[in-house]
Order: sequence, then structure tokens, then C-alpha cells
Amino acid sequence: MATLFSIFPAWIILIFTILVSCILTWAAFKILRKLFTSEELEKFKDVTGIYVSMIGILYGVFLAFIVIAIWENYDGVKNNIDKEADALSNMYRDAKGLPPATKYSIDSCVKQYVTIVVDKEWATMSKGKESKYAMDACSKLQTLVIKFKPHDLGEQVVYTEMLSNLNHLTTARRIRVNTANAGLPMILWVILIGGGFLLLFYIACFYVENYKFHLWLAFGVSGLIAILLFVALELNYPFVGSDALKPDSFEALKTHKVQIDTTAVNPPPTDTTK
Repeated sequence: MATLFSIFPAWIILIFTILVSCILTWAAFKILRKLFTSEELEKFKDVTGIYVSMIGILYGVFLAFIVIAIWENYDGVKNNIDKEADALSNMYRDAKGLPPATKYSIDSCVKQYVTIVVDKEWATMSKGKESKYAMDACSKLQTLVIKFKPHDLGEQVVYTEMLSNLNHLTTARRIRVNTANAGLPMILWVILIGGGFLLLFYIACFYVENYKFHLWLAFGVSGLIAILLFVALELNYPFVGSDALKPDSFEALKTHKVQIDTTAVNPPPTDTTK
């Protein structure tokens, strides 16, 4: 499903989803009208109305819960990206309190990591992968910080703060990479789609004297269900589609003026993914 969002614009997928739901609704009406006569449907419309209400409430609560959960996950991924960028920005700032040679090495390593993430790794996130060279740049940054030995109290304070930000960075990066592959379990999608079709089936069973009016009402319900399912699908893949998260927080870090120390990190070759 993620591949579909990476190929087609969101509005095409939305229209397709609505059309499919309306076609299924129309098919349900046609089938039921052949299986049952109007007299039979009218005879049991009171019972059918009870079932439509029960299923509608249960499905509506479940769908709302799923949409809220997916939105909270989407918002959490965005906040985590900001935390990763904040950790890098703090390390860039803290490096000013270190000796010049160490400062330039850390600055250049931070700048290179940011550049690789923005220019190379972000495109691979839509495929659920991470960049090998981004991993290497992060590892070299870790090595530079860990191997540094403070010589006085001031450097010790800065070093402690940098270690804390380094831990925040690695944690945020791990979460970002893991969420690229995360998504709603397939069983929940089966329940969502199956439950929506079941609701439309019971709506078709409910008798309304004006057949066309009843059909158009059902189209409205099916269209709304399709839109909500589309929203859930769109937000379920934070790095795919027209609403994919952008590396804006990292882009801001690329404006930092860094004196590059070429001995700190070697430029990476053409990027490939794992």
C-alpha cells in the first residue's frame, strides 16, 4: 500500500477509494433487491434499523479510535524528528566550548550527517530503509565525542552535556528509522474494510420506499467511510505520499557555517541503501 502512495498522487487515490466504495454500495443494493422483495424488506425494517444503529455505532467508535491512534503516531514521528535535529543543534552549540581542533572535527561531522540525511537518506525512508553513509557519519560523530578527554572543569561540563545530546540523537535516529517500517497491523485493516462493507450491507437491507433516495443516502455514508479510510491510510505512512514528513528541521541546520576539517570525516561515495 505504501508503494501505491509513492506512485500516484493522493487525490487520485482518494477519488478511486470513493468510487470503489460507491460501486460496492450499488452492488450490495442490487444483490439484496434480487434476494429479497420490497415487501420482505419493509416487513423487517424495524429489526434492520436496530442492527444498522448497533453496527454503525460500533464501527464509528472503532474507526475514530484508529484514526486518532494513527494521527498520534504521525505527530509523534514528527516530534521525534524535531528532537533529533535539536540534539544535533545542541551538539553544534556545545562544541564551541571545546578546543578548536575538536570543535572543527565535531562541527564538520554534524554538518556531513545533516547533509546525508537531507540529500540521501530521506528519500530512502519512503522505502523503509536507512542510508549506510548516514549510519557511518553518526558512528564517527559518536567516536569523536566519546574519545574526547576533558582537561578542566569547563570542558567536563560541556562534555557531559554533549554525551547527553549524543544519547538523545542516537535514540531519536533509531526511532525514526524504525517508524519508517511501522504501520497499522494488517488485521486491523481487514476489520476496518470488512466492517465498513458490513455496515453498507445493513444499510442496503434497511427499507426506504424511495429506492433512488435511499441509494443516494447510502452513497453519502460510503463516501464518508472511504474518506476516513483514506485519511488513515495516508497518515499511516509518515514518509510516503503528498503529506509525507519533510526534513525541515534538518534543513535549518544546513545553514550553520562550519569550518570543515577533512581529517574528521571522509566524503561518502554514491549512496546505496541496505
